[in-house]
Amino acid sequence: MSTLPQGYGVRRATEADAQTIHSLVSAYQSAVTGRPDYTLEDVVDELAEPDFDLTRDGWLVFEGDTSPDSRLVGWGWACRDGDSDIVNIDVFSSDDEVAAWLWATVQVRAAEIAGALGHSMVTIDAGIHRGNLGSAARLAGDDFSIAATYHRLRIDHSGPIPAPSPPAGFVVRNAGADSPHPDTESIRRGGHAVYEAASADHFGHVTKPYAAWAQGLAVETVHDWSYLDVLYTAGGPAGDDGEPVAMVLRSRQFVPDENCGYVRELAVRPDRQARGLGRFLLRYAFAADAAAGYTGTILHVDTNPQRPALGLYLSEGMRPIEVIDIWRRTAPAIR
Repeated sequence: MSTLPQGYGVRRATEADAQTIHSLVSAYQSAVTGRPDYTLEDVVDELAEPDFDLTRDGWLVFEGDTSPDSRLVGWGWACRDGDSDIVNIDVFSSDDEVAAWLWATVQVRAAEIAGALGHSMVTIDAGIHRGNLGSAARLAGDDFSIAATYHRLRIDHSGPIPAPSPPAGFVVRNAGADSPHPDTESIRRGGHAVYEAASADHFGHVTKPYAAWAQGLAVETVHDWSYLDVLYTAGGPAGDDGEPVAMVLRSRQFVPDENCGYVRELAVRPDRQARGLGRFLLRYAFAADAAAGYTGTILHVDTNPQRPALGLYLSEGMRPIEVIDIWRRTAPAIR
């Protein structure tokens, strides 16, 4: 591991550091990619992430010492993904020596996390904006390679959009507290079940039980259960609920900086795919975002050519606005 240069101090982050971290990351992103892509809400949610240990998984580097008046010059973190061998990392610093120390430190921590979970190897992932050439070069030098590429897509809304009617034989149920359905817990569980079934073979997907999935969402400032809609087969004569077959989970992640809704997850159960259900839910999300007064809708899509999702989104008028590469390497875990 590289050595932290003299003249710098390091300490762990606390929730009270959110604003300082946001200022550092925004300035860093503006310098390397031309604009900030990080809100204060993003920082707050990351620090509250259940899989992230504030006492062990992040490092703040200051010029001079760690006194309250010292200038923050670096932020790096490693965060497990459930109990899997995947650990996500990221580093923000315009100081080359500080960045080198942080990248080395978070990779060691990633190996420690995987080892503590009982894995013999660790899969380390870092999501890097395509314009961040410095971080990409550093990761390449550390034997990372691009394992997946995500496009951020956007569509603009100039006014209200009529909500589409569900396909014949299906009904939409909302999971929010004000839902007319009496059992929103069952709707949330249904959405989770569809998401897991549809995402099992997606890049980087880690299966999580319902309780962990729900907890991870509930702690986020941008989450609201009313943004989860689940498509069910229509109930029979006895008035039963049918079965969940598709879901769309929206959030307010891009509201603070772009006044756009965000489609966090759109999933259709494998045995129900290629029947137009995903297209219906995408249009449903557009209408919901427009009704909320948002000027657009954003989502991310893996550009794996074996999946038709990118073509679906482009055919509905969405356009690419950002490219994010997932750099990955595997290494022995530290046990």
